[in-house]
Amino acid sequence: KAPFKFTTEYLEVLGGLQSKTFKQFKKYMAQGFTAIQKNADKIIVLVEMMAMGQSDLPCFEGGTDQIIKDLKTRIFPTERVMNKNGCREFIDNLVYQSQDNWRTLMYDRIQYCCQGIN
Repeated sequence: KAPFKFTTEYLEVLGGLQSKTFKQFKKYMAQGFTAIQKNADKIIVLVEMMAMGQSDLPCFEGGTDQIIKDLKTRIFPTERVMNKNGCREFIDNLVYQSQDNWRTLMYDRIQYCCQGIN
C-alpha cells in the first residue's frame, strides 16, 4: 500500500521536487505528524470512546484492541516520539513511497475503466 496518494499532477501543482512549495509541503507534514504524536493520548482516548459507543461501524470490525494497537503503531512507527530530524526523515520516506505508487495508479485506472472515463 501507498501511505497516501501523491500523483505526478499533485507534484506539478507544488512546483516539482526542488520547489520551495514542495519543501514547505513536507515541512508542514512533519509538523502535523509531530502534533499528532504530541497529542496521541487524547487521540487514542477519543477513538476508544468512539469504539465503545459505535462498535458497529465498519472501522471497528477488527475489534477495539487491535484497532488501538494499529493506531498506536501508526502514530509511533518507531515505538517512541520522534525528534525533529527523525520525523523529517520519516515524512520524506512516506512521500517517496507514495509518489506515483504503482498501486494507486492501477487503482485509478481500474476506477476510470469501471466508470467509463477515458
